[in-house]
Formats: sequence, structure tokens, C-alpha cells
Amino acid sequence: MKMGKVVRRLVGALSTALALVSFFACSRYESSAIDLVPSDSCAVVVVDWSTLRNDHDLKRLFNGDQFEAVLQRLAVDSSSVKSLVVFSAVNTQVKAGMLLRGSFDKQKQIATLKTRGWREESVDGHKVYVNGNDYAAMPQSNILFAGTREAAAAVFRALGNSRERFSSSSSYKKISDGMTSRNKPIKAFLVMPQGTLDMADAALEATSVALSLFDLGGVGALLKQLNIASGFGLNLGSGSNRMYPVEMCVLMRDEKAAALVSGSLNLLKGFSTAASNSNRDEQARQALHNMSITRVREVLSIRMTVPQAVLMPPSTR
Repeated sequence: MKMGKVVRRLVGALSTALALVSFFACSRYESSAIDLVPSDSCAVVVVDWSTLRNDHDLKRLFNGDQFEAVLQRLAVDSSSVKSLVVFSAVNTQVKAGMLLRGSFDKQKQIATLKTRGWREESVDGHKVYVNGNDYAAMPQSNILFAGTREAAAAVFRALGNSRERFSSSSSYKKISDGMTSRNKPIKAFLVMPQGTLDMADAALEATSVALSLFDLGGVGALLKQLNIASGFGLNLGSGSNRMYPVEMCVLMRDEKAAALVSGSLNLLKGFSTAASNSNRDEQARQALHNMSITRVREVLSIRMTVPQAVLMPPSTR
């Protein structure tokens, strides 16, 4: 399978499974990579691979085996990767990619790519390596890019101009500042470009998908029907005793909408005291009952602890 298709499939799988996609005041391990994500990205997933690699369940949720197949195509040792960022613009066929941050020998990495059939070309004056429709580059000595040609060009623009960075957008900053959990192994963002009506619908749909992950679709349906969400963030931590901390951060259209939804969510939480008919329903009910909702201006932060059985489907292996 071509790497470009794998990258786009990763973006799609993460978008669905993690509510984007379905994650930043940037933590230390992601600071340099997130600053290279292009400004017009709408779906971004950040993963602490050094942690995830050794967490079987989270790795399965992330489709880690598929990611490792991409690493093999790039001739990258999985243990050398510390973190990664997967990003996509509205049109994933045109602009999608990932940034790997780790301990790389730049000259050796480039030489290995060439021996595997990657040819050297130039994009806007920057060296890139091409194999079919797949592009690879090393914008910094500790960062390896892989993805589409347009994504490669956008990464180099972000490197040279802070205004070209996803991390400079006001929506990203508001969602990041609204997140109370730091240094979690998986984070995701869905931010709709300003003035893009189609992305508003996508953001709302993603919010609904996110909450339906936990059989709490009523919450997602509420947000979707109100048609007032303009961005979304998700923070997923490592599990303990088969329980996983989850934080969802929703950027509403304005403070009035945020106050309305906050009140509605608290009302829904109150209804969670009703008895459930199955064990799975009981787990979802308990997660909803323990949900914490905070609001800072137009940003809602929703925190809960979710059972593994609710968050992840049983493994088929």
C-alpha cells in the first residue's frame, strides 16, 4: 500500500476513532513538531509515541501497527521516534502528512531513503525525497516529514513564518488553554477554518461522534442540534485499572452558547442517576454521572473517566 494512502487512512481512522477525526498549551515533547503543522490544517492528532509504543490498548486504539508499517517504509526505527503529529487539511487527498520527532541521523536517514528508491527533488527551494506520490523531508535535524507534496510545501512555509502555523490560530489557542490535562499520550484537535461553512458541519459531526464513543450520544446530539460548535479538542490519558481519563474541549460560537450548553450538560448529568438495563449501559451511565463540566468564556471542558470496555471494542486477535 502506498504511504500517502496509509497516511490519509491514519488521518481518517484517527478522525473517526478519536472524534475528529477524530489533542495543546504545548507540552515539551510536542512543541517543535506542532509548530510545523500548516495553518490550514483542520484535523491534528499528537501522540507521545515513546509512551504509546508500550501501551497495548492505546496503541490498538491508535492503529499503531499501521503506523509502524509507515515507519518501515520510511526506514525509521520505531524506538527512535519520541512523538508524532498527524495533520490534514479539508481535502486529505491534497494536503495530509505527519511529522515524526525523534533521534535521527539526518545524513544516514537520507542515504537510506535513496537506497530504497526515493529520489531527491526540490519543493520551493527545499530538498525533498519522492517515491511515487509520497514525499519525505527533514525540515529540522530531529524531525522527519512524510505526506503529500502540498503538505511538504506547507510545512516549510510554517518553518519560516509563524503566521503559517496551526499553533498560531486563535481557535487552537482557545481550545488548548481550555484543556486542564497536560502531557497525555494522545491529543487531537478539530478546528474549522474561518468562513468555511462545510467545516462547521464537520466539526459538529465530529463532536457527536466523539461523545457517541462512550454511548453518550445524547450529549453529542445536543451540541450538533444547537449548531454552535466551531472547534473541538480531545485529551486521552493512559489507563489504570481499565479506566481511562478523557477530556473533551469544545469551542462554542460565543459565550451565550457555551453557557446554554453547559447548563444542558449538567441537566443531562442529573438524569444519569436513572437505572440501566445492561452492564454496558451502566458503565456509560456511571461515566456520565462522574462527568465534570467547566466553562471559561466560550470554551467548555468536559472531563470523565471511561471504562476500557466502553472506550475500546474487544480485540479481534
